[in-house]
Amino acid sequence: MKRLWSSVGGVVLSLGPLLQAETVRICFEAVSAERIEPPMTVAWVSNAPPALRASLGKELAKGRYLEIPQGAGNPPKVEAGEAVYRFDAPVAGEYYLWCRVWWSDECGNSFWISLNGAKPFVFGENATFKTWHWVKAPARLKQLTLEKGPQTLAIRNREDGVAISQILLTTDRTYVPVGEEPLTQEPAP
Repeated sequence: MKRLWSSVGGVVLSLGPLLQAETVRICFEAVSAERIEPPMTVAWVSNAPPALRASLGKELAKGRYLEIPQGAGNPPKVEAGEAVYRFDAPVAGEYYLWCRVWWSDECGNSFWISLNGAKPFVFGENATFKTWHWVKAPARLKQLTLEKGPQTLAIRNREDGVAISQILLTTDRTYVPVGEEPLTQEPAP
């Protein structure tokens, strides 16, 4: 382990060990949920209506994604709809959550997320429509400070017309994903 040294007025001070934390990256397909409750569903680009197929298929290598189809979710009429994931955090610390999403419009651009049973927070609400793009969770959420070990992430219905292809957690606050990310966990069959 390295030490950081400093000189103050000719006196050398040890500032203790210089910690070099390894960056953690956890990435999995949205379709790899342990449990998917309707109206959330696994969708295939090949089955999408022709008008949507071109934009949904761009940069979507696996050809499938998780969605709440337009007209199927719409709370408060429909409260159901959840996808639940389990993963391990190899180290304790602050994580940054990204989801690769496709929004239909300003009324279909968000969902709820809950980590480890904590109160859900709104994810999304940005104004990039009809294209795959990455969105980052709000900064400094208490529930994104994870202990080492097993974790549970739940995505819940808030608006319909949303699609999710990948979920990424990292300890690197400066990392910005672009395009499809390499997986660290394999999707469900």
